[in-house]
Amino acid sequence: MLPERDLKDNVEKATNYKAYKLDFENKRIDGIIDGKEALEQAVRLMLMTERYKYPAFSHSYGTDYSMMFSESEKAMGRLKNAICDSLESDERILAVDNFSFERRGSKMLVNFTVLSVYGAVNNSFEVT
Repeated sequence: MLPERDLKDNVEKATNYKAYKLDFENKRIDGIIDGKEALEQAVRLMLMTERYKYPAFSHSYGTDYSMMFSESEKAMGRLKNAICDSLESDERILAVDNFSFERRGSKMLVNFTVLSVYGAVNNSFEVT
């Protein structure tokens, strides 16, 4: 758990965060968002972006999926670590927890909870 002072600092920084609202279905920008909604979108973008692949992003942005993918405990542990490493680089995110993995054919559904300065946000992400 973060000390009270650090949590207040993170909340103050996070309340000033604004982003363009991306409409993924219609492929357009649909206004400005902030707070929890902006964080949810940021989580989605970080998980969608492969780390090290795009020179426009720093090496700390995105998720490294380069590990071999299988159902083994070791592979799931590496996937969990990659997701945590990616998301915890955002100052609004305090922790990533409650992971579960579900195999769906050639894909893996990963469920987890992001604990943030805005509260808990449940997420699902499909890895192919």
